[in-house]
Amino acid sequence: MAVKADLGVLIVANLKVVFFASLRETMKCDELELPVEGTLTVRQLKEKLAEQLQQPLLLEEKVKAAIDFDFARDEDLIEPDKVREVAFFPPVTGG
Repeated sequence: MAVKADLGVLIVANLKVVFFASLRETMKCDELELPVEGTLTVRQLKEKLAEQLQQPLLLEEKVKAAIDFDFARDEDLIEPDKVREVAFFPPVTGG
């Protein structure tokens, strides 16, 4: 849920983060909600999650991301008032 205020106040939102394939087992969860303030990059989100979950694996370049089902690069922006979900997955996933 996003909270908006008048003029110049940061947007605080709970961002849905989903883990797929082997990352599910490594992170010990399928998904979580993370409160975020303001816009951040995929890389910044990875760093925040790696620290909070004590999982440096998230910082590896081979871990891929998607923002609202579209592939994303580390430098892509996540705007908490517009983004519904960020997913992380290893480079090879099967079905």
